[in-house]
Amino acid sequence: MNIKSYIKNGCWLFIGLGISSSVMAVECQPLWKNNVSFTDEKLILEQDTQTFTIKDNGQLYFDIHKVNLGPQQTELLAQYYQTITTDLPYVLSHGQHIDTTLCDFAAVRVEKENQIRQQIPALKNWRSVSLE
Repeated sequence: MNIKSYIKNGCWLFIGLGISSSVMAVECQPLWKNNVSFTDEKLILEQDTQTFTIKDNGQLYFDIHKVNLGPQQTELLAQYYQTITTDLPYVLSHGQHIDTTLCDFAAVRVEKENQIRQQIPALKNWRSVSLE
């Protein structure tokens, strides 16, 4: 093998590895929507001009008004509360660096929020993230 072939083959190998590693680096494409914050052991969901608050026990408030929920709905919101308090620190610290963990957190949120939209009319439009 002459030196030109060696360099040419080495360049193609390098380019191929660069392309495959860049493809592998993109795990998902999260599109962040609406505002989610955690303060004073309350989860605050802001959508347009509406503000919802979820407490750790799953109780939901629209502005200052308590929303009447059934036991299954309350349990679903308590689980969502736990999901957000688990993933929010990671999401905030890694929001610009998309990795497998961030994609996993986003997928769990999407699933939980789909359940919430189906079961809780007050949150029928709530979405913090979508995956593309």
